[in-house]
Amino acid sequence: MKRFSRACAILLSTSLLALSACGDDDGSTGGGACAEAQACGGDPTGSWTIEETCLDRSMFAEINANCGAEIDVSGVEFNGSAEFRPDGTYTTASTVTGPMKAVYPPPCLVFEDTTITCAQLDQSMQDLIAQGEAPYESAACAAAGQDCVCNLILAESTTTGAGTWSVSGTSLITESNGEAPAEVPFCVEGSSLTMAAQPLEAGSSAGPLTSYLRLTRR
Repeated sequence: MKRFSRACAILLSTSLLALSACGDDDGSTGGGACAEAQACGGDPTGSWTIEETCLDRSMFAEINANCGAEIDVSGVEFNGSAEFRPDGTYTTASTVTGPMKAVYPPPCLVFEDTTITCAQLDQSMQDLIAQGEAPYESAACAAAGQDCVCNLILAESTTTGAGTWSVSGTSLITESNGEAPAEVPFCVEGSSLTMAAQPLEAGSSAGPLTSYLRLTRR
């Protein structure tokens, strides 16, 4: 089942990333359309809590090309915090958990020109759970017509980060564990901090932000 397990991981990565939804005030995702945000810079010094997440589907167009998966993440909760200290150091923590539903049409069930069945995908998910390699604690996939419908409960997972920060124009420059600096477009307006969900690629410039995190000062 190695081939199918790998295919399953790719499909789930697509599902977890292709979250075309904005967050509610409690940090959970909602069903509204993402409104564009603009990078304006400012001073991010302080302690912040995630209030809203917005990840636009176009962010993952290459991964999801010609697949057409439908993702329902209305039950998934994103929570977290960030602290940018006056001494130029920072720490972050984010947690994701909850139920999600993925509907995979036939084009999604193909890996390296090999078609897998919904039953094989379900078995792959169970194998990953048993091996401790899954980002979910339970999963069940069943055929619905030509589609494969999967209901998953994401295991609560927390990611932390720490390093140094500085500001250059409208970008927040972060560096952690000797890695190359990351340039993240951002905007501080009053008690609100908006940060792009992905760093800028080398040589690119910031345009309107369609995928971002919005945090509130604590």
